Amino acid sequence: MKKTILSILLLLNLALTVSAQKRLGKETTAEKTKRMEWWTNARFGMFIHWGLYALPARHEWVKSYEHITNEDYQKYFDKFNPDLFNPKQWAKEAKAAGMKYAVLTTKHHEGFTLFDSKYTDYKATNTPAKRDLIKEFVEAFRAEGIKIGFYYSLIDWHHPDFTVDAIHPLRPEKGNEDAYTALNKNRDMAKYRKYMYNQVTELLTKYGKIDIFWADYSYPGKHGKGRDDWGSVELLKQIRKLQPEIIVDNRLDLKDYEDGTDFETPEQVGPKELEKYRGKVWETGLIRL
Repeated sequence: MKKTILSILLLLNLALTVSAQKRLGKETTAEKTKRMEWWTNARFGMFIHWGLYALPARHEWVKSYEHITNEDYQKYFDKFNPDLFNPKQWAKEAKAAGMKYAVLTTKHHEGFTLFDSKYTDYKATNTPAKRDLIKEFVEAFRAEGIKIGFYYSLIDWHHPDFTVDAIHPLRPEKGNEDAYTALNKNRDMAKYRKYMYNQVTELLTKYGKIDIFWADYSYPGKHGKGRDDWGSVELLKQIRKLQPEIIVDNRLDLKDYEDGTDFETPEQVGPKELEKYRGKVWETGLIRL
């Protein structure tokens, strides 16, 4: 009996070891260290969080928190004209402050793109702004020698094929399980995945060398979304194929892949909570004191 139990434990341990060693690519530890070198030495960057939600000015999750429909949210799109948008000034001030890289929200959860995507009409070029704001950001910051980062939301509350889940503005009341089926009857995540891949391809082919990619975010579980919903394995391979030197965050739900992420992203944490990241590569912009 003891031998049988021991054999089972050894097999489980072996299975866990094999699982922990899964890899997506062939990059060596030394090659990864070299690729990450500029970032680990930079230490200081800027994250510009911006979209239609700047108009209601009640949090970037306002559409979800207040269950706002696309129709009621449209007024922010119709009025979007950032007259104080001045990336050249921002870049100069960032450089003067010692910042080495900058990340901008190309699309947040609301689905609105600051870039001129050919796959949607829900973009800055169709607002009173009438221009590709990502292009202006890239040109301004690159001119100051600052590395370029793109944030792209995996979530999209505007897209008609993005299925309603527990954080979607159209989510039903808790406990009403049957409602999800009805709400998603005509929605197809496969079509949304294709849309997402196409936009990521645009971002990584239209603006030259991109240094950082922030995919945000996964929340697997019942009425949530994770790697299978995003097609994360294929998406990360695509990202690295298009931009071999790019650095990618940890929010694609690929924790069991040794090379499924380049850095951790603790958020809204205090100094004590950051202790658990000792020895890891991490970045945080929201520290609770």
